[in-house]
Amino acid sequence: MKSSLGKILFSMNILRWGLFALFLSASMFGWHIHTVYRQIVASSPIGEPLFERELLETYGQKIISELASNNVRAAIISRSGQPRKKLPEGVEYTHSAFWLYEPKADGTPHYAVYNLYHGEENRLISSLVKDDPADFLKLTREHDVGIIIPDSKTQMELIEYINSPRYGEVHQVNYSLISNPFDSRYQNCNEFMLDSLAAMVWGTPNSSVIKERFKTTLKPTELKSSFIRRRIGPIVDERLIVTDHEGPLLTTTRQTLAQFLSDEGRLEKAYALKLGRD
Repeated sequence: MKSSLGKILFSMNILRWGLFALFLSASMFGWHIHTVYRQIVASSPIGEPLFERELLETYGQKIISELASNNVRAAIISRSGQPRKKLPEGVEYTHSAFWLYEPKADGTPHYAVYNLYHGEENRLISSLVKDDPADFLKLTREHDVGIIIPDSKTQMELIEYINSPRYGEVHQVNYSLISNPFDSRYQNCNEFMLDSLAAMVWGTPNSSVIKERFKTTLKPTELKSSFIRRRIGPIVDERLIVTDHEGPLLTTTRQTLAQFLSDEGRLEKAYALKLGRD
């Protein structure tokens, strides 16, 4: 009798420690997601800047000089909100925006930055925000940016599109960090830009038409994800929504935007611009 009771108690202890180990492992996995994957494509101006404002102004001016000296009127610029070594494979930058040439009143070269940002109080709702280069760079964690320059015709079309009532026609206010570009239920900054480019190039504001066409033309970035990670992620960070991903986690990155323009014959060049020392 005592032997049987001892075996039962031993089994219960093994089970208890096993459950504790599983909980600990899951918690550590969740923290990993929170610290590493939370800003895969985080679209936010909220947070403490890593670099001094003066340096951000200098970096912004360097981008302005680069674009203006090449007579660029519209570009797509991407910055990294996480150290690159912490980003998943295939992801180099976390936030992108349209930059349009809008010189100052005295003629000084300047670019206005057109972003999609999620809210502060409600991080699941996004809005379209216009700011300046230094604000765009506020949360950068790297000393470089990715630059995509469309061909001259597309640049002029972008200026006309963004300055028209059509801008925002494909904006989905429901925000997700890793929204699926084949699904219209959620959107992040890069997907908004991709949808906007498609709406402009293909001449349709119909998101359903755009998403169906993407399924036959687009190669989004796949994020490696385990069963546990998919379950814990949304608990750790409400922005990590996975309900729009039936299979692999697919999302839009800078590479996707460049690929779309290239496939449409509208890409002039894409490259990284060094802003300072590492």
